Amino acid sequence: VQLVRSVLKKLLDAKLYVKLSKCEFHKTKLDYLGYRISSVGLEMDPEKIKSVLEWEISKTRKQLQSFLGFANFYRAFIPQFAKIALPLTELLKTKGQVEKPKANQKLSWSEHCNLAFENLKRLFSQSPILQ
Repeated sequence: VQLVRSVLKKLLDAKLYVKLSKCEFHKTKLDYLGYRISSVGLEMDPEKIKSVLEWEISKTRKQLQSFLGFANFYRAFIPQFAKIALPLTELLKTKGQVEKPKANQKLSWSEHCNLAFENLKRLFSQSPILQ
């Protein structure tokens, strides 16, 4: 309790105000901005892991961009992320195209893409804790 008072006093001294009804004290872990923060370290929010495991294969450029954007946010948890995701990022390249591709453009999904997609999902489910 004394430590909480000390922290609140320091905040007040710095003219930083908190609303006590929005504060949580004596927590061992905190879910914040897509991460779980604890004394052990930083890890992916379990809800985000669940959502990536339920992600379906992308059928359009827009869907693949959405998946890769999500995955890229957590790339620090996946060793060799760029190498693993390469077949997926290659699908988004526009080699020799004159016109900008449409967001709803269908993808030519290969077995390499499928392996990369499933491998990323598996690695997210086993994501380590960053310390």
